[in-house]
Amino acid sequence: MQRYLPIMLAALGVAGCAPGYTRASLVYAEPAEYVYVVPMDRVVVVTQEVLVNRGWTVYRVERAGPNRIIWARRGDDDVVRIFANPDGERVVVRGLWEARGRRKHGDRDERNEDEGHDRGRHRGWESRGQPRDIITDIDVRLRAH
Repeated sequence: MQRYLPIMLAALGVAGCAPGYTRASLVYAEPAEYVYVVPMDRVVVVTQEVLVNRGWTVYRVERAGPNRIIWARRGDDDVVRIFANPDGERVVVRGLWEARGRRKHGDRDERNEDEGHDRGRHRGWESRGQPRDIITDIDVRLRAH
């Protein structure tokens, strides 16, 4: 067991450095700006309609306990997640927009290789903050209800 410990620690370190989606716990830690007294199903339907009207493709509605996470993408490089969390009789709506970091023509990587050596790899997912325009449209639709 002891001889495998350094290998496991190295693998854990590499996995921790690998780029990925922003954890949802970071989004939940933000203060709630948008709170509504509507059913959760209404929030999910309105969110899906707004995303589709804005050119996004909704590809997953995830249930995480009482919470709903609506995943949508636009092309291969943009992903948006809308989080709907029940808070008593209210529903809190938050969002996160992420995009792939791609190298521009002529950029070099950490090994000083140009994009010809890249073979289509991207630099990982970069947070673009909250999708304000989408959240604003959801806000307008839910307040009109």
